[in-house]
Amino acid sequence: MQITTVDTETSSIEFDFVKGHIAATMTLIHGLIDQGLIDREHLDSFFSAFLGNLPHSRETLGLRLILDQWRQGLREGDDEEEMESKLFEVIMGGRNN
Repeated sequence: MQITTVDTETSSIEFDFVKGHIAATMTLIHGLIDQGLIDREHLDSFFSAFLGNLPHSRETLGLRLILDQWRQGLREGDDEEEMESKLFEVIMGGRNN
């Protein structure tokens, strides 16, 4: 089955929308971390529990990869820019260089 141009454009638009939401969420959470309102360890524990409740399926694999990458950055104390860079490498399917 071939994908039409309209389907490809829609998928690209949807993908950009999702990436924008992820970036906005990360910015909000990092702002809360910087203000001392959220602790990185508690946030990591929350995402660990969330991932534990997700079904282990093909449909959740992408989300698992993204959250695992983010959790790694939280544990290692990465700054927001570095975490966002690593996260979008996962979303885009690898490095572009």
